[in-house]
Order: sequence, then structure tokens, then C-alpha cells
Amino acid sequence: MPRNRSDLELAIGKLIVMAQREWENESGEPEGEESLSVMYRCHELLRAAKADELKNLLNGRTLAGYLGGLWHGTHPKVVPSVEAVAKAMATEIQ
Repeated sequence: MPRNRSDLELAIGKLIVMAQREWENESGEPEGEESLSVMYRCHELLRAAKADELKNLLNGRTLAGYLGGLWHGTHPKVVPSVEAVAKAMATEIQ
């Protein structure tokens, strides 16, 4: 039977997809390396969310800070996904 995913896990999954799209668009360019790193950090967010360790992973950082503030600021297409994760985090994480 499939596992029910939380709203937070679903939001992070969508963020992973958006980061992957940015990485694919930048493939072969210098910016692509940072987008790949961000995509990996998104996967780490999902792993931590599933293990109820997201608060420990962030260690007081904002979500945008964890992903990379400069990357976040230069990739406006991901902003709605980051905001959706932040909203789900506020609801699900104490």
C-alpha cells in the first residue's frame, strides 16, 4: 500500500522538480553546477522531512538560506515552490 505523503513532502517534491528544471536549462553552463547542488540539497530536505529531522538540518537557517540565497534570488521560477515549502514547514514543524 502506498505511503501517504505529508503536504510538506509533496511541496518539497515539487521544489525538487523545479530545481531539476533549472539545472537542465543550465546544463553545460557554469551556473549548472550550483543548480545541481541545490537539487541535491532539496533531496536532503525531503529525506530530513521524512525522518522528522528538518529542524535539525536547517539548524536555524531560513529555507532560502539553506538552498543558497544567491541561487534563490537568481531563479525566480522556483520562488513559488520555495514559498509553498516554507508554508508547509510553518504548519507541520514545531
